Amino acid sequence: MVDNRRPGVPAGATTDDEIRAWCDESRLPGERPELSDTAAVLIASGFLTPAGRAIVVRRISTGLPVPVLPGGFGDLRRLQRAIAQAEQQLDNPMVPGVVAAVMRNRVNGLHRRRDDARKYIVTAKGVFAGGTRAIRRERRENVYLEIEERERLFAGLLCTPTPNVHSSGYMRRAGTAAFDRLAGVVGQVASRSGYPQAGEWASQILAPEREDATSVTSPNAGAATFVDGYETLLFVAGHFYDRVVGNPAWLSDHFEVQRTQVNLHAELAEIAADVIALRAVRIDLDRAKRNGGFDQSFADHIDRREKTLRPVWTELIDRVQALGEVAAVVESAAVELRVLAEYNRTTTIDERIDELIARSGDREMSVDNAKRLTEQVRSGEEQLRIYRDVLQGNIARISPATARELPARYEPS
Repeated sequence: MVDNRRPGVPAGATTDDEIRAWCDESRLPGERPELSDTAAVLIASGFLTPAGRAIVVRRISTGLPVPVLPGGFGDLRRLQRAIAQAEQQLDNPMVPGVVAAVMRNRVNGLHRRRDDARKYIVTAKGVFAGGTRAIRRERRENVYLEIEERERLFAGLLCTPTPNVHSSGYMRRAGTAAFDRLAGVVGQVASRSGYPQAGEWASQILAPEREDATSVTSPNAGAATFVDGYETLLFVAGHFYDRVVGNPAWLSDHFEVQRTQVNLHAELAEIAADVIALRAVRIDLDRAKRNGGFDQSFADHIDRREKTLRPVWTELIDRVQALGEVAAVVESAAVELRVLAEYNRTTTIDERIDELIARSGDREMSVDNAKRLTEQVRSGEEQLRIYRDVLQGNIARISPATARELPARYEPS
């Protein structure tokens, strides 16, 4: 395999071909951590208007708070997936009424959880200004995100790139125990109602997929899978972003100039906006071709327009790969900085040795002083014994030899 890395780039940097292959397969090798809250918000800002996206970037760049969820935005994506799955199952007209009733209660509970998460994003206190004067001040400073934009941000966060959200591994993390409890409830209701088929439906519809012996050797085992290549590219971009901004070396004085040359927050937000826009256009083109593909001239026109989009996809891959090179360089520099810090500590050993040797004469004088101090202390101990004896005599004089019994009540004479 030809190494197409540019000169000076660490060997650990990801190549364009690797990113393209990941997107084609919608899969990344190895286990991948979920995106940070900041990366998720920046990617979700790709669904906002350009003005709203700029406000999100400005707030993050200046250290102002942005909405967060206690469980992370990956859980929000899994919650949305559970709602969509349950609603899809409810649309099946063959679902027995007993199962449908319990499932509707489950869906209602999931909707309430999503509404609670929405409050954290749209009407969260302590994040955006609440008072009239504070809102006016943030609007003047162009850092106030309007309610409509927050609604769009929440809708974008429902699509947070999350590994394995559509796999059996997702089902296990998203609530196997909850689905098992729900299946058990349906079974109890079915047994009381004399409708045993409902219990079978519960086990078929609600029970998550179980791993069998062949799943261990599955090609997706130990990998992060995604819905499509667009989501894969968004996750890769957010992953590289987290590797850079989460590295202490990037925040050190050594990269102070580089931090002023590029705004990584804005870069990730713009990449997300372009990927989301490209995906929307491609979906519209595919829909138009399906609906009007019977006209050959129209189909040829769609094909020509589709070809004009291919360079855009290549450019996005190049931008993400460049972000990956930044991550690799920063991580390599972090190793060098740790070595340099250790070297700086080691180089002081000679100075410390010389200082110890130079102070040897002082230590000899200190030894003599310590001996004299010991003799003085010993003589002082004798004086302390005398003082204790004198003090004991004084105490004996204060305390009566025989205890006197005081009257219960003081009677003046």
